[in-house]
Amino acid sequence: MPAGRVKEAAALRVCIFTSVHRPYDVRVFHRQARSLAEAGHAVTLLVHAPFTRERREGVEIIGLKPPAGRLGRLFSSWRWLRACLRETAEVYHFHDLELLPVGLLLKLWSRRAVIYDCHENYPEAILERAWLPGWLKPLLSRLVAWFEPALARHLDAVICVVPDQEERLRRRGCRTVMVRNFPRLEIFQPPEQPVRHEEIIYLGGLSIPRGARMLVEIMAGLKQSHPRVRLICLGPFNEAHVREEVRQYAREQSVHDIITYISLVPHEEVAEHLYRARVGLVPWQPHPQLLKLCYPNKVFEYMACGLPIVASDLPGLRELIAPAGCGYLVEADEVTAHVAAIRRLLDDPGAAEAMGRAGMTYARRHYSWEEERKSLLQLYSRLGAQR
Repeated sequence: MPAGRVKEAAALRVCIFTSVHRPYDVRVFHRQARSLAEAGHAVTLLVHAPFTRERREGVEIIGLKPPAGRLGRLFSSWRWLRACLRETAEVYHFHDLELLPVGLLLKLWSRRAVIYDCHENYPEAILERAWLPGWLKPLLSRLVAWFEPALARHLDAVICVVPDQEERLRRRGCRTVMVRNFPRLEIFQPPEQPVRHEEIIYLGGLSIPRGARMLVEIMAGLKQSHPRVRLICLGPFNEAHVREEVRQYAREQSVHDIITYISLVPHEEVAEHLYRARVGLVPWQPHPQLLKLCYPNKVFEYMACGLPIVASDLPGLRELIAPAGCGYLVEADEVTAHVAAIRRLLDDPGAAEAMGRAGMTYARRHYSWEEERKSLLQLYSRLGAQR
């Protein structure tokens, strides 16, 4: 057998770890950990969890006790280092900015391959953190812009999700690989007889920049013309005080009874909610992070389920939605524009269905994890060959 084929087939002991994400996170578990296990690698996932150990989809999941608060999480590097070294892995793959010092120590101590999976444009993401004091955000943003590549360039690879993020880190000397956030399409297969309800939906985390208040205003605008329509929000608020502020705002706008917030839904059940809805919403606001190129999960998953989309006309959303012809892009901060586009789709089911079909077809051709996973597996094949 050719040498390349042997190297591709070689199984590695892989330790994935994350201090921020949940045990069954979409990208960490469902896409990456499962794909590596399916390819024959021995995968362990270390994660904060209420259990000690579980095995699921071929992945061994070890739960660590969550620390008390953010400061406890930030100062738990030694704990993560010890837990990782106990696994004696051949490849360590971590997912959070705060774990960069742990990743570098692992590299120096174990001499094994270490991968940093960079989910966001963190210098801009810092500016969205509601819990940080306003005066501190610009300083931290500049610090992260220096600190992140300074450490990451000493690692074996940095996985990126969008082109400008990859360019920024590669320019600073990092060895980058692009693995985009495309959906596992088998999870989003249509039911035998899908029935669309009088529902519109927002999928993902809720914050003010991501449109939490805008969603309330949209429902206030729709209430008179479409009193039967309900909004389903699937995803947690980024902060407890933001949740209380938005819920109070919904009460003030008299739409609290037509908005349902569901903070946590197993990934396997998301498709059921999407196939019930009639429109998928992305009312993001022109925030520094969201003005950067972003490829949000929700857009791919709306498209995979045949949902027409109404989204803010921001660069990343435009790049995904416009070529597919699967929805309307509107002025981000214009409530009336969002409302008018939603009304058009609700009032013309035929056009809405055509847009939904166009998105589904486009997603299956261009936004498939089944193709994107090849980049991940090729990276592991290369690291295995180097070992």
